[in-house]
Amino acid sequence: MRPPRTALRLTLAGAVAVAAALLVSTASEPDPRPNHRAFWIDSGAKRLRAVRAGAGATIVLLHGYGESLIAWRAVFDRLAHRADVVALDLPGFGLSSKPASGYSTDSLAADVLRALDALGIERAVLVGHSLGGAVAAAASIAAPERVRALVLIDPAVVTSPRLDEAVRRLKTAIAEYEILRPRLTSPHDRAWLAEPDSESTAYTTAGDSTYRAALQAVLREFDFGYLSAGRSQLVRAPTLLIWGEFDQLIPLELGEALVRELPNARLEIVRRSWHRPHVERPDDVAALIVQFLDTP
Repeated sequence: MRPPRTALRLTLAGAVAVAAALLVSTASEPDPRPNHRAFWIDSGAKRLRAVRAGAGATIVLLHGYGESLIAWRAVFDRLAHRADVVALDLPGFGLSSKPASGYSTDSLAADVLRALDALGIERAVLVGHSLGGAVAAAASIAAPERVRALVLIDPAVVTSPRLDEAVRRLKTAIAEYEILRPRLTSPHDRAWLAEPDSESTAYTTAGDSTYRAALQAVLREFDFGYLSAGRSQLVRAPTLLIWGEFDQLIPLELGEALVRELPNARLEIVRRSWHRPHVERPDDVAALIVQFLDTP
């Protein structure tokens, strides 16, 4: 039997009241003290947001397209217990500078190397996801003496018809993508990271025309098949490939082919994960990185 309409109205009214009370109580609670504080790196004409913690050998984390250093938060804390860990926003993303151009793979790699110079880091392990994986590989080719090892997580370094189609669709659907992206991957996490200043705390990618232009410029300039053009033999650093078992954007078969092309590489598959295993299964990814670095 259907409930009386009056009872239904009362039920809905009660639900609204409870929701309102929860919102008021949440709003009145002070923000939790974050674990880390971000800072600025002046890298040439560009300013990059970064976070650093831990001690030991240096690990640098490079995020994927449309993301920021926030994507690394779960893996970051696990690695910082045993290493000096740096995560940064690549140019065009997060809170970093967003110039109108300068997003080729080699250009972004040069930005990363300049950031290492600014931080006084002579040699590091570079860990990159997707676009960040290509940047890490390019940096290792440009300055092999600076790169102790590479960890490439579902890297955008080899192309396929599926990946080409995905990039083409992003180019034609950039407006819709922009509407969704800030809701899915905010560049802030107040519980984890304090921002460098009040200006950066207020920043949002929503409505930022320079961010929209930067995303479009990346899609025009970046080489998503960087190692497909015979460059794989130039990667001399010991390399760990980590691949999500069900990655549909850069499928596992590309990783299985890539590991045969790289001179000093091995492939680890993260079960029950997709294109972002460091977000979906951070414990597994952090354990693989630690094991790789501990292997003589």
